[in-house]
Amino acid sequence: MKSPLLIACVLLLSNYLKAQEPPSPEFKNPPVVVEVLAGNNGYASQMTVNKSFRSFPKLGIFSVTNFSSRWSETNSKDMMNQIHLTYHFAKGFSVLAGTHYTPSSGLRPNTALMYSYSSKEFLITLMPRIDLANNSNWEGFALVEYKPKLNEFWNLYTRAQGLYCATINSGDHARSYLMLRVGISSKEFRFGLGANWDAYGPARNTKANYGVFVAANVIN
Repeated sequence: MKSPLLIACVLLLSNYLKAQEPPSPEFKNPPVVVEVLAGNNGYASQMTVNKSFRSFPKLGIFSVTNFSSRWSETNSKDMMNQIHLTYHFAKGFSVLAGTHYTPSSGLRPNTALMYSYSSKEFLITLMPRIDLANNSNWEGFALVEYKPKLNEFWNLYTRAQGLYCATINSGDHARSYLMLRVGISSKEFRFGLGANWDAYGPARNTKANYGVFVAANVIN
């Protein structure tokens, strides 16, 4: 009779001690962000993924895909994809290594350094990047979001996002853009007015697109 009583006491004590332990903090990953802009000259989209591994949060994956096309185009080549393995080594700072692809430059290995600051009202991201290949490019990227609360349901949403890319050997301009957004947000949705300015190659051939945007945090 002693064994069942002893086992019951041990189980009760174990459950009691477990109940006294502080709850472990919930693991949270940033959402996947998808945005679409429909404008006077064409269509543009952007998808951003920034995830940490649940079992080792210092390691993660960072990926950005941009695509745009004029309404009259049937085979647009204005596309960029980059995907990196990230290592978070200090507060706000990560080192990245991965690949970068565009139809004009092809697939190239590259490395980057990223700084990110996030609060309820601000998001700031800065990222210098360099190709690890012949005829390499260097690139500077910056993003600033300001999203103050308007009332219980709505926030103002503004964003400035810019990129400048040049060849290392000659210093010639390769690619640059400026994206501006202003609108409102509620929960995981954002919408409003947007403008994209793009420039290509040493001659800086430009195109502009003005319209409306819709964005959503599609996965938490």
